[in-house]
Amino acid sequence: MKKLGFNIVLLGMIASGKETQANILKKKYALKFVETGVYSRKLLKEKSPNGDWARHTTGKGGPLPVPLMKEFLTKEINNKPKNKNLLFLGGRLKPEAQLLKKMLAEKKEDFLAFYITLPDKEVYKRSLARSKGNMKAIYKILDTKKIIATRIKWHKDQVGKTVKYYQGLGKIKIINGNQPIKNVTKDILREIKEYKKWREK
Repeated sequence: MKKLGFNIVLLGMIASGKETQANILKKKYALKFVETGVYSRKLLKEKSPNGDWARHTTGKGGPLPVPLMKEFLTKEINNKPKNKNLLFLGGRLKPEAQLLKKMLAEKKEDFLAFYITLPDKEVYKRSLARSKGNMKAIYKILDTKKIIATRIKWHKDQVGKTVKYYQGLGKIKIINGNQPIKNVTKDILREIKEYKKWREK
């Protein structure tokens, strides 16, 4: 697998299939995952002051505190493999996006962001479905109707600011997530191809 030549930031509405698309991209390109969601879930289980902090925020439907996220992103960017680009799965808050841009610019690294959309009705449908059966235990905690409503509101208020920030930079592509997985992938790959061509001009 070859390097893209730039990093990817993958954002999206709750239950929009971000992890699915990230795994597809990882099979096609030389990418190292920087998964803020995995980090958050690890903290939720951790018996430490940071774990307590996470449980009082993320565990109640809110975001992970920015200082904890900044610490994580800094470590991951500084440890980037030479033979791979990074795929940031998360980093939803504007301060995190600003930090990411600054750190990548300092290392003369480029990036392209994606935001996968999904209607509220579909968010509820997918979220409630994944909280049942053998899905990850964390979904059984986070995917209840009350918490889903809280998460949707927070997402629109806060992640919306991040999307606007990236739009101001001309660094984000909006992808329709309310379609079959293969079509979402096709749209993302098309945008990557076009961005690569633009970079090579």
